[in-house]
Amino acid sequence: MSQRLRIDRLESFLAVADTGNFRQAAARLNISQPPLTRRIQALEAELGVALFERTTRRVTLTEAGERLAHRLRPCFTEIEAACNEARQADSGNSSRWLLGMTAALDPSAFPTRQQLEQYLEARVQVIRASSRELMNRMLERQTSSCPQLAFIGMPSEIPEGIDTRQVGHEPLWVMLPTEHNQATADAIDLQQLNDMPLMWFARRANPAYFDHCERVFRRGGYHPSRLEEPEDHHQLLAAIAAGEGIALVPASYLGTWRDGVSVRPLTHHWSELGTDIALAWNRTDSEAAELAKRLTARLETTVQA
Repeated sequence: MSQRLRIDRLESFLAVADTGNFRQAAARLNISQPPLTRRIQALEAELGVALFERTTRRVTLTEAGERLAHRLRPCFTEIEAACNEARQADSGNSSRWLLGMTAALDPSAFPTRQQLEQYLEARVQVIRASSRELMNRMLERQTSSCPQLAFIGMPSEIPEGIDTRQVGHEPLWVMLPTEHNQATADAIDLQQLNDMPLMWFARRANPAYFDHCERVFRRGGYHPSRLEEPEDHHQLLAAIAAGEGIALVPASYLGTWRDGVSVRPLTHHWSELGTDIALAWNRTDSEAAELAKRLTARLETTVQA
């Protein structure tokens, strides 16, 4: 075993232990579920023990996990206190921007914090939340949690007072059981998957995108039965591997899957199902508008290069 365990893996373990839920833990850490799952798996491999008991519906600590969580909690309390003191000491030394990123996509779909700091020539702090929550925060202008800019997913319901500009696109891929007869296809037409339930999100999570997808489904002749999408990415993968259904996931989530799950792109006529990535800002915030202009120009230059 390594003499130095990576602190991000220990922090991720505690987040799952405290919430009992991979999705909530990922939100707390401002990451998506696939990298969180990878961290937990790597920590378990390094320690040589299982820390969680996982089913398709819930996550609980093993005895080893209980012992580790008990010893780690006071350590991280001290670490957090030390970091807060350091931030306070540096609070007046440089400009700092708060940028939001939609939690619907993996962080790999966006520029890294280091790239953003290079583009904007300023310190950057990143927060992750739903597109709706990020836009609401910008409108409320709460100084402690209000991002100047946010990367959001489109289509979304855009509140009055928010301006947007498209900066990218994220296609959807299919996750399906390896036993399915389409699992080795070069690309999949969703009409060939009408025999499998679709694990899909609830409309309340993003009505605009949900309705957009429903229109595309109908036009393309895709009308599967539906299952509620499991909250945790690990549970979603387990359910697919067990043959319970399929899922449509953003391409940025493809870094994590498991035995029994095949991942394939969609045929070109389903490209409308992808998510457009847009920058959003408060229309009355002239500084944010200028920031969006600068960042968009840098992103366009990077893509062209």
